[in-house]
Parts: sequence; structure tokens; C-alpha cells
Amino acid sequence: MAEKYSSSSLAKYLDGEFWEVKDQIRGEISSCELFQSNSYDLTLDQTRDLTVERLHYFLKLPQIRSQLKDQVKDGQNSFLAKSLGITELLCSADMATGVKLGVVCGLYGGAVTKLGGSEQKEQWYLPVSELEFTGMFAMTERGHGSNVRGILTEAHYQPSTQEFIIHTPCEDAQKMYIGNAMKGNFAAVFAQLIVNGEAQGPHCFIVPIRDRHGVMYSGVTAIDMKHKEGLHGVDNGILIFNKVRIPRENLLSKFGTVSEDGVYSSPIQSKGSRFNAMLAALTPTRLGLTVQAMAAMKLGLIIAVRYSHSRRQFGPKDQDEVKIIEHQTQYLRLMPHLAAALALTFTTRYAARLMDEALSQGQDLQSNRSLQALVAGLKAYSTWQNLACLQECRECTGGMGFMMENRIPSLKCDSDVFVTFEGDNVVMLQVVVRELLSQYTKQLGDSVVAGLIRTWTSSASDSFRTSLLGFNVDKVGDLSFLLKAVSYRERVLQRSLAARLYNKVEKNKDEFFGAWNSCLHHVTGLALAHIHRVTLEQFALAIQECQVAEDHALLMKFCLLHGTSLVYQERAWYLEHKYLTPSTSRQIRTQLLELCKSVKDAALKVVSDFNIPACCIQAPIAGVANPRAEWAFYSQPQIPSAQGTLSKL
Repeated sequence: MAEKYSSSSLAKYLDGEFWEVKDQIRGEISSCELFQSNSYDLTLDQTRDLTVERLHYFLKLPQIRSQLKDQVKDGQNSFLAKSLGITELLCSADMATGVKLGVVCGLYGGAVTKLGGSEQKEQWYLPVSELEFTGMFAMTERGHGSNVRGILTEAHYQPSTQEFIIHTPCEDAQKMYIGNAMKGNFAAVFAQLIVNGEAQGPHCFIVPIRDRHGVMYSGVTAIDMKHKEGLHGVDNGILIFNKVRIPRENLLSKFGTVSEDGVYSSPIQSKGSRFNAMLAALTPTRLGLTVQAMAAMKLGLIIAVRYSHSRRQFGPKDQDEVKIIEHQTQYLRLMPHLAAALALTFTTRYAARLMDEALSQGQDLQSNRSLQALVAGLKAYSTWQNLACLQECRECTGGMGFMMENRIPSLKCDSDVFVTFEGDNVVMLQVVVRELLSQYTKQLGDSVVAGLIRTWTSSASDSFRTSLLGFNVDKVGDLSFLLKAVSYRERVLQRSLAARLYNKVEKNKDEFFGAWNSCLHHVTGLALAHIHRVTLEQFALAIQECQVAEDHALLMKFCLLHGTSLVYQERAWYLEHKYLTPSTSRQIRTQLLELCKSVKDAALKVVSDFNIPACCIQAPIAGVANPRAEWAFYSQPQIPSAQGTLSKL
């Protein structure tokens, strides 16, 4: 019987509505021998085998089997929010297992359930919940990663046999980096559908790779890519198809079908719109990258914060050395990342809620471009933020943080690739801005020139109005001031980018690609400004809903810290635009230092309330005993009393 896992009020609030299910799964992980130790010293094959064992154990849990069965049903309330919580937990226990779950259930499962018909869901995905087989997701090619529209793999329909012939016509068409490629049974393969010599654009096909005994099917070649920077438990490989024949029914049929005699039909006539609809249907899986990054971030922060409260170094002359958390540079480096992790927790929950509402109501995600943009921006921001956070955690734990036993190095290596897969981050930011500009263009009305004139006058008055409010009504640095500041930055960047593109394309007659490319630095700045604003707003809204006074006060400090950090890191921009004066810029810097100092002790409670089991933390410097590294053990520091912590806040 799994041990019951207890939770404080803040831990429950951070977990959200599914805290009970999460506690059950925490108990299951804590009681499973497979998750009790690090795997860094195993061979590549041993690591992969352990990952498979862990995944199979996880898929057998009743909570997970129930969730997988719900995945094939339409209109399930809160399905995505619950799935993301489960994913974050498993990634905390082992990132490779969490990523492999994402490949099998999120990517392969997402393709079947979002692009397939009801019978196809029953045939090609439901057996995964019974461990009858596992799948993989084959979209990326050697020559086409982010540009999916240009993939080269072909799927020719042959009416005489009612089969599709899946073929890799050249080296650039080889499917690369495919997770589960060396162990999976079926692949969701994206290929250019060709019927009667006419190309219908990329479609998704279920292609058998190997039988349940591991024997490869004829015409399929899988090449092991072997060693990577991290995620050694995930068997990435290359798939090559030599005229592989599959039944007509293996074309996932939601967006396109081919009749027996070779007539193509689709509910969406435009090839471009059809392609966009297919990718939009897969949007929920992208949100999984955000929680995977959050899992790594939280683990790194738990380890670094606990160690910082245990390790002592330097101090006043002839007195005891002080805890390293007392050094200003230590808390200044760690606390903003802790605030960002909290902001991402609430913002991801918000995005999941929007997605669940849209899916439960049967909405077409293709038409909900603002939601697609939000998810794309969150993916980019969270994965970059995670890498920056883990690097600070590594440095703040000194030589101990460099040791594999203390988990941070493997977290860095395992999560580095998150900035690349499921959409390169720079490409994701362009998705965000295309939607922001689309919204902006609609606001301009019929006359672009008249619209730009209105925009210029409103921009000037907005700058004047917002600045006056910031300095004369709001106290510099309070939450309303910070919210107005990040909103102002987003609006100005949006207007100025629109004006630049208009001048280049309409006045100078530049080709659009060149015009857009010459503004990419501006584009990425706007996208991040948008996500910064959303994270601060959602953090603030989450605090309003928090009913426990102590938790409310604690979260408010971290929310202020998050907003202050966002403004501080862009202070040069605010000074350039005369939104801040040199004096107010110094006030922001002082507030950042004071907030970081005021929450450094409360940070122990926050990282404890992330509620990650000791077997997942593993690090001896975080108070988790390990007989293999007794030399690294530091007793877990005591969490200050709530009253003492709040008095400092």
C-alpha cells in the first residue's frame, strides 16, 4: 500500500484542483524501488531498459490507466490540466521517463486522438493503456525541423491494392530524433499525401515499425542515434522507409480521407488551412514542455535553496561563518527564479484551463490563434527560464552542484533540448508575434494609414498617461505600477514593430520575408514582453483567489519580486523611452534587492511546498541521505515558523 502523502495549504494551492490525485501518485513513486536511485552510472542500454521499466510501472497505475482511457473520449473536462500535473510529477522523478511518457501518450497519443477517427482511436491508442504496444511520433526530418510544411517523406495511394506506399525519397527525408524509435511498435508518420499524382499536403499515417517481439517490419530501417547530451533513457533514432505498404485505413482521417478508388476528400478545402488545422490540433502537447521545464526548475531550486541554508562560508571577524543564503549575491541570483517558477505555475494552469474549455466545447483550435500563441510563448519563455535557473543553481551550489549525485548536472543536460524540440524557441516567438500583429491589424480598421495615425496619437498619449500614473498615483514598485509598466512595454513594442513593417513593405516595397527577417530582434523582444505581461497578470490573479491569509501574503511578495525583476532586467529600455527616470530606476533596483532579501527564508517553505518526494530530489546536499555519497550530505535545514517568516515579509 502506497504511503499517504500529506500537503500544506500552500502545497495544495500550488497543486491546484487535482492535489489529491497528485498525492496518490507521489505515494506510488515514493514506494517504488525503480525510482529510489540515480541512473547516471549505468550504461546506455541499462539506462534505456530502466526507463522502459519505469514507464511500464507508471502506465500500470490505476490513476494513469483511467487518464489514458479518458484521452480517447471527446469533451472531457479538465483532462489537460490533470495530464500536465501528472507529467510534471513523473518528470520530477525521472526526466527521461517523463519525456518518454510524452512521446508515447502526448505526441503519438495526441496524433491519434486529435487527428484520427473514433475507430482509429480505439485501434491505435487504447491498447497503449493495456501495455499491448507503444508508439512514436515521426514528424521531424533531416532537412526539415521547424518547417513541417516542407517535409519530403511521401505517401502515394495505390487504388489497385487500397494501400499507401510510405517512402523516404532522399537523405533529407529521413525521420530524425524520433523518440522511442528503438523500442516502439507503431509510428505516427507525417508525409506528403499524393493521390493520382496530386499532392494534398502533409498528413499523418500509422506505420508499423516492429512487432511485439521486437522484429522489424519489411522496408523499415531504424538507426540508433545513441549518445546525446542528456535524456539517455530516451532511445532517439532515425527512421527510413523503403516503399512500406500500409492499409488505406491507416491514414488518420479527421482532416482527410481517400476512398477505395482514390478520391481524396477533406472537410477543409484549402491545403494551407488544412495543414494549419492539423498542427493546431496538436497544440496541447506543446504545453507539456512547459511543465517539464517547470519540473526541472523546481528541483534545481529545492536543491540550491536548501543547500544555501545549510552551507556556511565567510562572516564577521572573530564570529561564526554565516549561511551562504545570507550573502546578497546568493539570494539575488536564486530568488527571482523562484518567483518566476511560481508565476509559471499559475500561468500554465491558466493556459491549460483555456485549452480544456475550448476542447470540452468542441472548439476548433485553428481559429483560436490567441491560445496557440500563448502556448507557443509559454513554451519558449519557460524553457529558456529553466536553463538560466539551473545554471544559477549549479553555480550557487559550488563544487557540490557539479557532482552528478546532486542532480543538477543531469537536470541541465536533460532539459537543454527543451528549447529546441516541439518548436524551436525563436520560431515559437514568431508564432506569438504573428498573432499579436494580426490582432493589431484588426484594430486599425480599413485604412492602414488612418489606423497608424490613430495609433501614433494614442501611443503618445498612452506614454504620457501611463508615465504620469506610474509616478504620481501608484507608488513606484507596487503591483499596479509593475503591471502598467510591463503592459506599456508590450504595447509600445507592438506599435513600433507594426510601423516598421508597414514602412518596409508598403513604402519601401521590400519583400516581406526580408522585412520580417530584418526585424527579428524586435519580434523576439515583443513576444517575450507579451509573455512577461501575461505571467505577471496571472500571478496577480492567482493571489486574489488565494483564501489563506498567510499564503496570500507570501505569494504577494513573490509576485512583487517577479514583476520587479521583469522591469529591472529591461530598465535600459524603460530609460530609453523615458518611462523611468534614473531615480526611479534606482528605486526599482533597491526594491529588487530588498524583496530578494525579505523572501530568502520564506523560500524554504515554498520549495518544501512544491511537494516533491525525497526519492525524486535525491541530492545529498538537499538533505537526502545517500550511502554512495556520504561526503555530500548536509542535514535538511529547518523551515522557519510561519509567524517569523511573515514578520520578515
